Amino acid sequence: MLTSLADLEARYRRASPNSRALFEQGRSYTAGAAKGAYYYPPYPLTMARGQGCYLWDVDGRRYVDCANHHTAQVLGHGNELVEAAVREQMQKGIALGAPIGIESEIARAMCDRVDALERIRFVNSGTEATLHAIRLARGYTQRGKIAKFEGGYHGSHDAVEVSVAPPLDQAGPADAPIAVPTAGGMSPSAASEAIILPYSDPEAVERLVAEHASELACVLFDPKAGVLDIQPDFARAVRDITRRHGILLIFDEIVGFRTSVGGLQEVYGIDPDLSCFGKIIGGGFPVGAFGGRADLMDLFDNSQQATGFFQSGTFSAHPVAMAAGLATLNELTPQTIAHLNALGTRLKDQLNALFADRAIAAQAVCTGSVFSIYFARGPIANYRALAATDKTLIQPLFLSLIEQGYFLGPGLGMCALSAPMDPGHIDGLVAAVGNALAEIA
Repeated sequence: MLTSLADLEARYRRASPNSRALFEQGRSYTAGAAKGAYYYPPYPLTMARGQGCYLWDVDGRRYVDCANHHTAQVLGHGNELVEAAVREQMQKGIALGAPIGIESEIARAMCDRVDALERIRFVNSGTEATLHAIRLARGYTQRGKIAKFEGGYHGSHDAVEVSVAPPLDQAGPADAPIAVPTAGGMSPSAASEAIILPYSDPEAVERLVAEHASELACVLFDPKAGVLDIQPDFARAVRDITRRHGILLIFDEIVGFRTSVGGLQEVYGIDPDLSCFGKIIGGGFPVGAFGGRADLMDLFDNSQQATGFFQSGTFSAHPVAMAAGLATLNELTPQTIAHLNALGTRLKDQLNALFADRAIAAQAVCTGSVFSIYFARGPIANYRALAATDKTLIQPLFLSLIEQGYFLGPGLGMCALSAPMDPGHIDGLVAAVGNALAEIA
C-alpha cells in the first residue's frame, strides 16, 4: 500500500515541532515566511546551522544540503577561506563610504575569467543587475521594448516579471507567446513592453526578433541552467540572431556561472554584449553584478563628461560581500568546477537509470552541478514542456527525501551540489530517491 501525501505531512509535522512553532510565531510579523521562496507546505523547516554540505534544523536533524541556498553556496557552508576573508575585511571596516580596493580586485578577477567582460559594476542582487543592464540597453539604443524567453526569470522588477510562469490558457501560441504579467501591482505597461520568445525554437526566435527589431533594445537570455535542457546550438543561434539584427544580447549568468571558469557563456561559445551575475560571486552575501563591452559600460564613468547614465547605491560593491566573493572565486578553480560537474553528471546518469529501471516517467535535467527532477518522458527544453510535467509526486518525493536526510529545493527544481560533496553523497541521494519512489509510486 502506497503512502499518501497526508501521511507524509503528518510524519513531517511530528518530526519538526520546533520549526512549526517558529513559523507560526514569525508569520504574524513577516506576512508568512521570511520571504516567498522559503515557503512550502505544510510549513518550512527552520535551520539552526550549516557546515560543509550539511544543514541542521532546530529539531536537531541533519540534512545533506542539495538546495544550496538557491545555488549560491557553491563552496558549502562555513568555508574557512571565505570566513577568514570576511573576518579580515570586518576588522578593517564593514562599510567605509569610500572605495577600499577590494572592489577593483574582484572586478579584475571577473574580467580575467570571462572573455566578454571588459568592464563590470557590482550591485546588491541579480534583480538590480538585470535592472541596470536593461536600463543601459534602452538608453544606448534609444529603443523601449525588450525581449525575454517564456519561463525565463531575471529578478523582481516590472520589466522582467513577465511570462515567468504564465498559465497556459493565457500564454497564447507556443511559437508566438503572449506577454503575461507575473505579479500583482506591476506597471500596466510592463507586459506591452516585452516581447516573449520560446526556448529551443530558433525559427520562431528569428521571426519574432525580425518583426520587432526596430523596437527592441535587447534580448535577455536566461539559459535556465539545470532547469531546462537548453542546447549550445540554440544559445549560439540566439547570439547570431541578435547580432544579425543589431540588438544587444544580455546573458543571465546568475545561476549558470558556476558551470565553468568563464561561465555558461564559455560552455556555449557565445560572447554576449552584457552579462549579469549574482549568487556565487558574493560568497553567501547579497550581491549582483553586470558588465560587458567597454563602450557600453563606460557610459557609467562619471569621472569624465556627463553621459546621462548613472548607477550607484548605498551598499553596491559592499566590502564584505566583495571580500567573500573574491575568496569564493579564488577557490573556484578549474579542478573544483570539474569536481562539481562530475558529481552532477553522476547524479543525472544514476537518477535517469533508476527511473528507467523502475519504468517511471521521470527524468533529471542537469547543467554542471545544478539539477531538477521532473515527472515526464519527453525533453524538457522549453517552458511549455516544463509546465506540462506531472506535479502529483513532487511534494511526496520532497517530503520523503527530507525524512531521509536530504534537503532539496521545494518543487525539486534548480537544486544544486556543493564542493564539499563526494560521490557517496550522490549515491546516497539516488538511493533515497529510490526508497521514496518505492513508498509513493
